[in-house]
Amino acid sequence: MKITFPHMGDAYISVKVLLDELGLDYYMPPVGSHETMEIGIANSPEFMCLPFKKVLGDFINGLNNGADTILFGESGGQCRMSYYGDLMQDILRSMGYKFNYIHFNFSHLTYKEAARNLGPFLTGKSKLSVIKAAVNAGWTVFAVDKLYALSRKIRCREIKHGTTDKIMREFEQKAQTVHGFKNIHRALTEARKELKHVEIDKTFEPVKIALVGEIFISSDSFTNLEIEKKLGNMGAYVHNTMGVSEWIFKHFIKYMIPFNRRDKSIEAAQPYMHTDDIGGHGIYTIGNTELLSHGSYDGIIQIYPFTCMPEIIAQTTLGEIQRKNGVPVMTLILDEMTGETGYITRLEAFVDMLRFQKEQKYEEKNQKEPIKHPKLKHVS
Repeated sequence: MKITFPHMGDAYISVKVLLDELGLDYYMPPVGSHETMEIGIANSPEFMCLPFKKVLGDFINGLNNGADTILFGESGGQCRMSYYGDLMQDILRSMGYKFNYIHFNFSHLTYKEAARNLGPFLTGKSKLSVIKAAVNAGWTVFAVDKLYALSRKIRCREIKHGTTDKIMREFEQKAQTVHGFKNIHRALTEARKELKHVEIDKTFEPVKIALVGEIFISSDSFTNLEIEKKLGNMGAYVHNTMGVSEWIFKHFIKYMIPFNRRDKSIEAAQPYMHTDDIGGHGIYTIGNTELLSHGSYDGIIQIYPFTCMPEIIAQTTLGEIQRKNGVPVMTLILDEMTGETGYITRLEAFVDMLRFQKEQKYEEKNQKEPIKHPKLKHVS
């Protein structure tokens, strides 16, 4: 049996670690493939969201390249994503594909359930080896997200433009080709060391932008048109609130601890929604926007796929939060028809506005020196 799985941002790195450490045979669809995306779009209902189309394209690509087992995880709740797995199965089977389908409900995932679903692949493997593989994969999730967070801090301050992008591009190439936890660990260590040696302008004060919204689009650079990289190259520091590790911490690690399950973002959203769930990650979008509007961030960007109902609901509150707290909020809605040129123009305009406002606030405090900042860079 050969496994295939879909992409969501950098999550493929930890999935590779898990499968490699377990010694399982798999095929990984190409990362950031426009051709695969087109296949998914062509075989999806027209008004399904971009994540659905991208995942379906990855499945088709995997099955076309020898895979006979699909590994897919989704969460329950009010979001339509809880039905995606069933709908994708129906589409694939109607196309004539025959495959095994391993489904994980991440809202209620336990070791027992995972072992049951992966049972045929774990024959002859000790429980200790399985746990070790899972721990290594879990460590990788957090280590990779920390690396990308470091790159965001460096990119907006680098003196030689493009240095951070080059280091991260080389890391991603290694992550896609090497096998096993040790090699991934080595690639992470090397990339981290290189980033720390990048020459930066320590006097530069970037505008600070928080990214909120639907987790797939927020964390997947291919579908969000590399928003973190684009903003960083415009001289903006980006804090992404919806990384994969953040999701794991909220939904797994916190619930393993028998106390202190208080979620500040859900609490912050209560004055606007009076509920702890509006589907997907909509409640976190509202809560994080409220919380970060009181911090050191100059602006907030909500990003989500076209037709995403939880984020549409969340968006209705953002204007009120902006008026109350005075922090600009911009919403970006993406689908396969989104033009990159117009997308870049909106980001440039937003960053330019935030920089102007930051300078105005600085001058109002009667400081002698203006804020040092580079001219707005145009990203090709």
